[in-house]
Amino acid sequence: MPDSSPTPTFPPNLPLAPLTVISYTKLLANDVIESSNLLSACQNQGFFHLDLSSSSTGASLLSQSSQLYTLARSLFALPLETKQQFALQKGVSLFGYKPAGTVKATDPTHHPDSTEFFNIGKDDLFLSPPGSDVLTKKYPLEIQPHLPLLKSFTANCHALATELLIILARELGLSSNTALVNLNNFNQSSGDHIRLTHTTIHGGGSSSSSDKQSIGLPSHTDFGTVTILFNWQAGLQIESATATGQWEWVKPLPGHAIVNLGDAMKIFTNGHLKSAKHRVVPLPTAHGSRKTADRYSVVYSIRPNNNVLMKAVDKFEHAGETQVKVAGKFVPALLGETGGRDNNDKKQVLTAGEWMVQRAVQLGN
Repeated sequence: MPDSSPTPTFPPNLPLAPLTVISYTKLLANDVIESSNLLSACQNQGFFHLDLSSSSTGASLLSQSSQLYTLARSLFALPLETKQQFALQKGVSLFGYKPAGTVKATDPTHHPDSTEFFNIGKDDLFLSPPGSDVLTKKYPLEIQPHLPLLKSFTANCHALATELLIILARELGLSSNTALVNLNNFNQSSGDHIRLTHTTIHGGGSSSSSDKQSIGLPSHTDFGTVTILFNWQAGLQIESATATGQWEWVKPLPGHAIVNLGDAMKIFTNGHLKSAKHRVVPLPTAHGSRKTADRYSVVYSIRPNNNVLMKAVDKFEHAGETQVKVAGKFVPALLGETGGRDNNDKKQVLTAGEWMVQRAVQLGN
């Protein structure tokens, strides 16, 4: 972990998600086998471990994520009333502070979530007009000294995601290697953001029925393009690819990020790539004798540009659109099945900007 706090021991015999480990260095070297492995992981699991330990860009990201971990701890230590001043506005803004207990309960227990987070928008960092006070209005003053770090981390994560999108476009045989990149242009307005998270889990002993039912973050699929996760404490679970409703643990690997695809990629490829359901829960201890530590994570989410239409790219546009099913009751409308902005127009699709707001409202954040 980035500080001296004890890292909870990962208990033995927990079912682990069979995630592929992908080398970022090999991808940058255009390794044919590694590129094929990347595509396979994105088709079958929708998640993979990305080894960043042997590249200079990877080393920078690992260092920056550790610095942001420290920033996260200081931000979440602020009084709740201070954090609430920057609360994101449901249906209006995707950026700012989300308190715990506001995400829609999607698991059988219907327990409220115990995760608070700050979303710091890429557009706020890079596309705000000169002299704008958006950063001081939306976020605590404590982030101001860290703006260079936040900007550098944002740019580095987006560059990493761009490399992944180029490789996936090539492996999928799209007409252009930049077909997916063009939907996620860094210099255009989008929902891209850094998310700093803090999950408070009370208890965590394996013998506690209430702790077993605690939910850090309910089951969901991400609704962006690519998510890059840096975490040091376990708690992430992925729904089994072979047994619906069964959950498998993801054990954090030092020097690695956890990468997953969001629903946007599933739509753009008409179901050829996978967006997997996942959640955050307490990690049980080996003997029920110790409480689980609070969990912090640093996330970067790449989302399509706000003006992009949420439909399949040309190669997959006529490949049986009805096969695509992603989280959200309104998603079929995006594929022209039940209407988009206007229910009388069954071929109307939503823009990414419209879709992101609807998804956020649906999830309760």
